[in-house]
Amino acid sequence: MKILFDIGHPAHVHLFKNLIYFFQKNGDKIIVVSRDKDITTTLLDHYKIKHIIISKQSIQPIGMIKELIIRNIKIIKIYQKEKFDIAIGTSFSIGILSLLFNVRSYLFSEDDDKVIPLMVYLSYPFATKIINPNCLKFKYFKNKRILHNSYQKLAYLHPNNFKPQINVLKKYNLKPYKYIIIRLSALKAHHDLHAKGIDQKLIKKINKTCSNYQIISSQENGTSKIKPWDMHHVLNYAKMIISDSQSMTVEAAVLGVPSIRYGNFKGKISVLNEIEKYKLSSSFLPNQKNKMFKKIEEIINQKNIQKIYQTRKKNLLKNKTDFTKWMINYFSSLNIK
Repeated sequence: MKILFDIGHPAHVHLFKNLIYFFQKNGDKIIVVSRDKDITTTLLDHYKIKHIIISKQSIQPIGMIKELIIRNIKIIKIYQKEKFDIAIGTSFSIGILSLLFNVRSYLFSEDDDKVIPLMVYLSYPFATKIINPNCLKFKYFKNKRILHNSYQKLAYLHPNNFKPQINVLKKYNLKPYKYIIIRLSALKAHHDLHAKGIDQKLIKKINKTCSNYQIISSQENGTSKIKPWDMHHVLNYAKMIISDSQSMTVEAAVLGVPSIRYGNFKGKISVLNEIEKYKLSSSFLPNQKNKMFKKIEEIINQKNIQKIYQTRKKNLLKNKTDFTKWMINYFSSLNIK
């Protein structure tokens, strides 16, 4: 087969990398198109995945529309040259290939429809299939949904796919469970309109509360002393992560790392709601700062907190599948020629 992967976000490099390797070993031809956003292209280069950059991230509404048009045009031109059989990704653009050329497109999403209305209205109508966790809430396109009992993060952080390396900590002069990660999202995506996150005043208070721990700051679109390919190893041995990032909250949870999530997305995302039922994460609204700091202090003062969360992680993994394995089985079963 000829297979297109459309990758526009760093997390999706991790999501698809093992599937790409599988297809390559299987003798299929892979074409990867990328978006110059954050560290997306840096990660693709690091994992030696050849790719074609077809757009650069824009954060202004007019720029976003222009970028989408450019991506669509370039993907169409690449199709006319390569004539790939299927398209896999998380973007608006792969559905265009189904609309115009009858290419089978598989759109991966981990957000409830209410959280990403633009994706639902502009992309879902054209996609061949929509791949979702079975805990999501949705109303439309039910006949297109392919549901799985996993999370996207378990494509690369399931124990089958990730072995934490404690030696990585030496590169950054870190000791296990003696540091706390503060992760700030850029909150510039189309679904982040009116979103509120951690501000500098709150960071100062977090630093004061966690003064006995080394603080590692990580910011989307910003700089971090941790190399992106080392971050999951560092995250695995963190005391906890305090974040307004939905993505890294899920990553911490599936690793069994205590996570505190702050912002106005509390209760709105089914994947995170499910993780909270396993008591792997706690979320707080902007008007719940006092409750949040009480939880932070509880995690700091609980001596066997790592053991407690590792037990909770094991309970989660008993009920979830290796998502890379699921993807391989699913696409292998299609027998597309």
